[in-house]
Amino acid sequence: MKKNTKGFTLIELLAVIVILAVIALIATPIILNLIEKARQGAAESSAYAYIEAAEKAAVVKMMNEPNTKINGDCTASKGADGKAKLACDGAVELELDVKGDIATGGTVTFDTTTGSITDAEGLVIGNYTVAYADGKATATAKS
Repeated sequence: MKKNTKGFTLIELLAVIVILAVIALIATPIILNLIEKARQGAAESSAYAYIEAAEKAAVVKMMNEPNTKINGDCTASKGADGKAKLACDGAVELELDVKGDIATGGTVTFDTTTGSITDAEGLVIGNYTVAYADGKATATAKS
């Protein structure tokens, strides 16, 4: 009688499954870390877009209303209409046209001489708190 030797044995199949499981255990934390870094980078990019939109809105406001001065700290919020807003000293409110996620909290500081933003603290964008100083945004996960 001839013995049929086609196919894999149960031991061979189990060995392949164990090897795949070990590879999955090694790869999963690496992939999750990549996803977290991508989300953090997206929050930082949204902060840059938010700050650029705030500077543009301030310039437009000062051009349209020449006696308006925007300086000091402004509080970031999201309006009832879903648009980004900045409430500044002197009862000045700016509506921002932001491309990206909107900051729902935090403060933005305008330089009184240049009208540009010098820094931002505690900008809440998604699940991250973003700080902006010296032209660099740094996101940290909210705890």
